[in-house]
Amino acid sequence: MLLQKYFESRMQMIEDGLAQALEFDKRHAVTLKEAMRKAVIPGGKRWRPLLLISIYEMLTGLKKNNKQLPDAIHAACAVELIHNAAMIHEDMPSVMNHKERRGLPATHQEYGNVVAILAADALYSLAFEQLGQIKDAKKGAEAIRSLAINTKSYGLIGGQAIDLANKRKVMKINTLRYIDMKKVGSLLQACADLACILAGADENTRQIMSSYAVNLGMAYQMIDDIEADYARGSEGLDFSEDYVPVSKASYTGLMGFDKARRQVESLLDECSRSIKPFPNNDVLTEFIQMISERLP
Repeated sequence: MLLQKYFESRMQMIEDGLAQALEFDKRHAVTLKEAMRKAVIPGGKRWRPLLLISIYEMLTGLKKNNKQLPDAIHAACAVELIHNAAMIHEDMPSVMNHKERRGLPATHQEYGNVVAILAADALYSLAFEQLGQIKDAKKGAEAIRSLAINTKSYGLIGGQAIDLANKRKVMKINTLRYIDMKKVGSLLQACADLACILAGADENTRQIMSSYAVNLGMAYQMIDDIEADYARGSEGLDFSEDYVPVSKASYTGLMGFDKARRQVESLLDECSRSIKPFPNNDVLTEFIQMISERLP
């Protein structure tokens, strides 16, 4: 119950922060601003910003009156804005050509390609404006650099490029892992690193939190593949290690169900071991449990 209240309260802080960031005047570029807002609100699970805040509060001791928490909210909103900008670009006809996002028309479907591109570009800019509001100028500059590194050609955007380049090729397991490490893992690394920067954590802690976040994200992504291929299987089919799904562009297709499951379990075990020495790790442990419960 306490954890549920924690998640609900932090979720509300994130939603309030995003709503404030996306509160524009109505005099100019009205359609663009509307597209930006609708791409973000209402949103998904918000688990990236929730993870950032949870790591930050674990490292700072879950203080009730933490005066630096607004800085963590700005950082959390920045990551969520980047994530949604990337989704707009990924949905475009020239990229992955997704017609829907979260059960609604994709931004380009509703507003056209030009507005969609501009809306995503503007959300990227808005994300860095959020980091510019961090009170400690030194931490703010370091946070901006960290998020930039994790989104440029060596991070999220680079992962999108590799994914697109391999769209019609026979997927290899190392290529699939690389794509997910960049497309999924880079923003999660940013979450961990921004939390550590704001908490004043040492380099060793930054590395531990980065590994925790990436392993958590990779486990989540692999479970998505397991769930999708499992759902496509026929009733009564023996999902043993010998069974290989038709789809080869997935972890289960390349590894088999049993091996993929074992890999997920190993990643989550590593997450648990990495945070065990830290006090106040209940929330991060809950993230592991929630992801583990999705495993078929």
